[in-house]
Amino acid sequence: MDLAGGWRARDRRSAGEWMLDLSGLAVQGIGVPALQLVLVAWALGALAPGWRGSVPLGLLEGFLINLVLVDYAYYWNHRLLHAGSLWRWHAVHHTAPGLDVLVTGRNTLWTPALILYLWVNGLALFLLADPRGFVLAAGLTCLLDVWRHSPWAPVRATRVGRILATVLITPHEHGWHHSATRPGCNFGANLCWWDRLHGTYWSPLLSPPRLGLPRRESAVRMLLWPRPGALGAAVGAP
Repeated sequence: MDLAGGWRARDRRSAGEWMLDLSGLAVQGIGVPALQLVLVAWALGALAPGWRGSVPLGLLEGFLINLVLVDYAYYWNHRLLHAGSLWRWHAVHHTAPGLDVLVTGRNTLWTPALILYLWVNGLALFLLADPRGFVLAAGLTCLLDVWRHSPWAPVRATRVGRILATVLITPHEHGWHHSATRPGCNFGANLCWWDRLHGTYWSPLLSPPRLGLPRRESAVRMLLWPRPGALGAAVGAP
């Protein structure tokens, strides 16, 4: 599957886009885990040392809490990022004219602080007596995030495509979330159930005709401090 509008050659990515995407991946892949371990877990250890490992959940319970409950919380977190003044910090992610794995981290340098994973994952590492299941599900979420931004998925009309779409947000659905024509849909991260439940699910057989919202900011400005409204109006607000 090749999402319409996706990059078909690496040389179509400008120098500014390389900077945006690689900086975002560095923050997401290195900066966020470091903040979770050093700031969140360390700060909690200093403030409430008696709470460390105080929640006696097993591997399976920890896995399901992350995969289901945190995933549902992220659905609403994501919708709020599409609303009002928060949109300017998330809109950068929607400026890519196509999807590939490097777009996964495209954001301002500060956007990860607005996404619940930074805070929830660090808190869980501190509180859970056995955090292995939670960490396993968090790793799965990261892998699905990379896959969701790639063009590698079964065609929606095939049997495998239909089966996957009954459970997951696949690259096809996330492509529509990034579309220029209908971006206010498919806010879920892993599971598609939340979009189905709240009426924001959209998965026609065809791929979106065009991806990406127009940008009128320099790459440096988008990375550091995008102006309100410069990247378009908020879409898909709750």
